[in-house]
Amino acid sequence: MNSRLYYKYLSSRIASKWIVLLIDLLIVLVSMLLAFIIQWEISSITYNTSLYSWMSVLTVLCCALFFQIFHTYVGIIRFSSFIDIYRVFICLTLSFGLLGLGNFCWWLFGLENTLPGSILFMAYIFTFSFMLCLRISIKIFYETIAFDARHSINIFIYGFYGTGVNVAKALRVNRNNHFRLRGFISDEPDMIGKLSMGCKVYANDENLLNRLEKKKVQAIIISPGKEVELEKTGMMEKMQAHNIHLMTLPPLSDCVDDGLIKNLQIEDWLRREPIKVDMRKIASFIEGRKIIVTGAAGAVGREIVRQLAALNPYRLILIDQAETPLYDIQLELSDNWKNLDVKVQVADVANHSRLEAIFREVNPQLVFHAAAYNNIQLMEDFVSEAIRTNIEGTLNIVELSLKYDVNRCVLVSTNGVINHKTIVDKTKWLAEVGARALMVSNVVETNRKMMIVRLGRIYPFEPQCLMAMSEACQLLLEVCNIGEDGATYLLDDAWNSCTEMTTHPMVLKCKLEDTNYKQTYARITTLVRDSYTENQMILRKGINSFSETSQ
Repeated sequence: MNSRLYYKYLSSRIASKWIVLLIDLLIVLVSMLLAFIIQWEISSITYNTSLYSWMSVLTVLCCALFFQIFHTYVGIIRFSSFIDIYRVFICLTLSFGLLGLGNFCWWLFGLENTLPGSILFMAYIFTFSFMLCLRISIKIFYETIAFDARHSINIFIYGFYGTGVNVAKALRVNRNNHFRLRGFISDEPDMIGKLSMGCKVYANDENLLNRLEKKKVQAIIISPGKEVELEKTGMMEKMQAHNIHLMTLPPLSDCVDDGLIKNLQIEDWLRREPIKVDMRKIASFIEGRKIIVTGAAGAVGREIVRQLAALNPYRLILIDQAETPLYDIQLELSDNWKNLDVKVQVADVANHSRLEAIFREVNPQLVFHAAAYNNIQLMEDFVSEAIRTNIEGTLNIVELSLKYDVNRCVLVSTNGVINHKTIVDKTKWLAEVGARALMVSNVVETNRKMMIVRLGRIYPFEPQCLMAMSEACQLLLEVCNIGEDGATYLLDDAWNSCTEMTTHPMVLKCKLEDTNYKQTYARITTLVRDSYTENQMILRKGINSFSETSQ
C-alpha cells in the first residue's frame, strides 16, 4: 500500500482520548444489546425496555468509572501492546464483576427486575472481544499502510530464541528500515516448522538456499552471538556466493556495558552541529605549561580547569575565594587525573599582595582570569564589591601578568559590556578599558599576548540558548592558542567559532596604539581607589556618568 497516504494524513494525527472513550462506551452498549437479543430475542426486548435501559446505563457508568481509573482510553491505539490489552481485561473484569455482585445482592434480597447472570457474562465477553479486535485492527492497519512494499527488502533472521524474536519485534516497530521479515532460521529441532509473528521457522539444512530463493530473500540478519555457528555450518560462503547479504547488530548488553546508554547532555539536543576546534593543536600548546586559573570554583572556571586537566599541563594553580567549591574541584581532579600536579590557592583577586606572592612562586606561563561577580540582580545592591572584584581584581591580574612576563593572558568578560546597563556590565566594561590601558602602557616587543573574550548566552546561565559551557571553554582555549594580542573576541551562539569584535556591527575594536587609554587608566584607578569610602548610591551615579562620558 502506498505509504505516502500514511505520512501525509495519518502519521502525525492521533485520535482524542475522549473519542476513544466514547467508542469504548459505545461498544459496551452494543454488547449489552447483543446479550439481550441472544437471551430474550428482539421481540422480548420491547417488553423489558425499562430493564434494558437502566441496566445499560448502569453498565456504561460502571465501565466509565473503571476506564477512568485504569486509563484504558489514554494510550495511542496504534501503539497498543500486551500491557494495554491486559489493562483492558482487568478493567472489564472488575466492572462486570461488580455489576454481577450487585445484581446477585439485588436478587438475594428478593427484589424484582434482576438480570440473568448469563446476560452480564455475554456482555463481558462481547465487550472485551470488540475492544480487543478494535485495537488489534487499528494496529495492523497502521503497520500495513506505513510499510512501503515497493522498496522493501526481504529478510530472514538467523536465530530464534530470545535475540532473534527481539530483532523481529524491533523491525516491526520501526517501519522506516524497509525490511520485510519472511522467516526465521533456527538450529533448535523443536522450533522447526513453528510459526512466530506470522513467519515460519526453517531449519539450517541443505534446502535452506532453495527456500531463500523461493521467498526472494535478499539479506539475512544474524542474531547477536550466532556468527560463529553460521560459519561452522559453512553457510556463510554459500550465502555470499548467492549474493545474499549478511548483516548483524550488537547485543543490547554491549550497549549497556559500553556506556552507550547515558544521561542526556545539552550537546545532544543542539539544533546545529556541535562546535569543533582542533584540540590536538591546543593540546600541544597547553602541554608542559604552568597555568593559573582564577575563579576556578565558578561555572566557567571549573569547566576551563576540566578541559586543561585533560591536556597534560605541567602544573595547574587554581585560585578562588570560595573554599568549599574549590575543594570539590580539587577532589574531582585528583579522582580523574591522578598524575596531574594541582595546587589550590584560597585568595581574593582584589588582594594585590596575595596575588603577587602566588605569581612570584609559580611564575606562570598562561593565565585564565574568570574570577568575577556575575549575578546581575544581587550586585545592584553591592556595587563596591562588584568594583573591587571585577575591576580591581582584573587590573591586578593584568599588572602581574605583565610584570612576570606571562606568555598568554585571557580575560573572561561578557557581551553585556556592549550596552553596559547593569552594575556588572559597567564594571566589566571598565575592567576592559583599564586592561587595555595597561597593555598600552607596557608595550614591548615580546611574545606575550593578552586577549579579552566576551562570553555571550551560555548554558546553563541562559537555558534557552544553544551554546554549551564546554563549547565556550573550548573556544576560550582556542583564543589562548591563536588569538591576537590586544584583540577582543565575542563568543555567542550566533557563531560557530571565536569572532573578533571588528566583525560585530555594534562594537568597534580598540586599537593598542590609542594613547587616550593611558589617561583612561588613570581615571579608572582613581575611581577604584576611592570606591570604598564612597556611598553606594553616589558610586552608582559616578559609574553611570563615567560610562556616558567615556562613550
